[in-house]
Amino acid sequence: MAKGPVRNIEPIKAVVRPINLAQHEVEVDLELPGGALAKGAVAALPAWTPGSYLVRDYARFVDRVVLKDAEGALHRPVKLDKQRWQLPALKGKAFLSYRVFCSELSVRTNHVDAAHAQLVGAATFMYLEKEQHRSVEVRFEGFPKEWKVASSLRLKDGAYRASDYEELVDSPFELGAFRIHAFHALNADFEFAISGEHNGNEVRIVEGAKQIVTQAGSIFGGFPFDHFTFLLTFSPNARGGLEHKNSTSLLSDPFRFNKTAGYEGLFGLISHEFFHAWNVKRLHDPVLGPFDYSGENYTKLLWFHEGITDYMDDLIGMKAGVIPWSTEAKEWGRRWTENGERPGRAEQSLEEASFDAWIRFYKPNEFTPNSTVDYYETGALVGLMMDAQIRMGSKGSKGMEDLFALLWQRHGEKGLTDADIRKAYQELSGLDPELFWNAHIRHSGPFDSSAIEAVYGLKFEAKAPWESLPPEDLKDLTLARFAKSYVGLEFGTMPDAPTIKNVIPGSPAFESGLSYGQEILAVNGWRTTSGTEVQKRIADVAVDENIEFTVADRGRVKTISVPVIENPRRTYRILPDPMASEQQKAMFTKWTGQAFPVQPQPAMKSRSGKL
Repeated sequence: MAKGPVRNIEPIKAVVRPINLAQHEVEVDLELPGGALAKGAVAALPAWTPGSYLVRDYARFVDRVVLKDAEGALHRPVKLDKQRWQLPALKGKAFLSYRVFCSELSVRTNHVDAAHAQLVGAATFMYLEKEQHRSVEVRFEGFPKEWKVASSLRLKDGAYRASDYEELVDSPFELGAFRIHAFHALNADFEFAISGEHNGNEVRIVEGAKQIVTQAGSIFGGFPFDHFTFLLTFSPNARGGLEHKNSTSLLSDPFRFNKTAGYEGLFGLISHEFFHAWNVKRLHDPVLGPFDYSGENYTKLLWFHEGITDYMDDLIGMKAGVIPWSTEAKEWGRRWTENGERPGRAEQSLEEASFDAWIRFYKPNEFTPNSTVDYYETGALVGLMMDAQIRMGSKGSKGMEDLFALLWQRHGEKGLTDADIRKAYQELSGLDPELFWNAHIRHSGPFDSSAIEAVYGLKFEAKAPWESLPPEDLKDLTLARFAKSYVGLEFGTMPDAPTIKNVIPGSPAFESGLSYGQEILAVNGWRTTSGTEVQKRIADVAVDENIEFTVADRGRVKTISVPVIENPRRTYRILPDPMASEQQKAMFTKWTGQAFPVQPQPAMKSRSGKL
């Protein structure tokens, strides 16, 4: 998209005014410069916002679309489809206005009330087709006098100026009586705009963020911007983040900071969204910018842009000293366990998951666990394995940070392909990338912890459910027997109804005909009113015996007999190897920036880490 001389043409001027803050309504007025409608034009509102790969149809929140000419005469735009309006040919300036309903508090949508206003560019500002190169000036009028505005856009002469529509969409606004914290790191200035009350320590939050950005910036030798804005909003049960080139929007629950884990969770989110300033916002698949805002923009690289970022946010958090190894060990153990248990791992590759994000990741259903993988969490585990492969192949001289530094040096904002990533991996590790890609990215092979164990002196311990019982319970053969019972049923937790949420493919329940949505009324004649009760009654039956389930299926009641088998599931923990060498311990410290962990007492017997 050309950005040279066209920047000198007259900008579009936008004014946002409140209609009724309590009712979540604002008005947007766009002053279209003379000549913009000389031959007529099409005004459009994006169907999605970059960073969140789902068509959200923002136009459903827009109405009262009217157009006035320079003399004040009213014209009615003709709606062409769900998000486009035909504007007539007019001489001179024209004024397009519309109402926007802003009631959904997320990092992808608008939210306005009496306390604040969060405006997402894609959900707020229309553009003229074939005119996205025009600069845009945004002003806010009529909001409470005590409110301030936070944005990564520069303020000049009372207006926030975007060089083109791409930059406008990539620059969310926060309005309100927020608190401002500022700091400088390496070669850039940072600003934190914090909205909402919470039980945390803002100084600790901001200081942690400073350590994170400094660690991330050191990978690339500095920042690709001179200023960056964090928009952090607290709201009950909220969590999320959305990346932008020079800013990020963050949501957090306000009551999570009575424990250290609350800070660690927020630091992980900050680290993730900030690393996107490189990975995806600048270093990206060419498909991901400039964007087609009218519909899906397909890529097979979300496993890298999102999943590997998920891994890097862990690594940066540890090296920055804001997240301890113990936390990451538990998190990676959980992911390793869930990835091994997820039936969809054998059905969908990371490339396929990336491509289908638009229709599958953001639109889950009962079948999702059995047919898909999560390109965030599975991609993060691929990053964990890939980093170990690079360190092993380079004899410890290179790691994932070097992969990103090399990609940034070579490709910057010019576009990134899968071939570029494979080439860099091969150069740093000395390994054939086809083996790793075919096993874990193009296809869904079993995960292998051997490189991780060998390089860092760690052990992946796999335990069956009954092996996690207290020692005194293990001595009781009856109690151990109960923990072995398995049929392959899963139930939801909110609410804990006895309605089947999932049936694991190939399990006894699956083969016996139990399925999603059926209600378990009784187990072996015992009434069950919750999923928890069903699981307890299953545990009462020994392996190799049968269970009689009384099931309601679309109003009809029937009985299904299901054999019980030994539970095949295993829970993984990542532990230090008591026999780790000094070289492995040193490599662990180089990798995490933290001391090699102390072996838990008593020592746990280790098993193979291969799923």
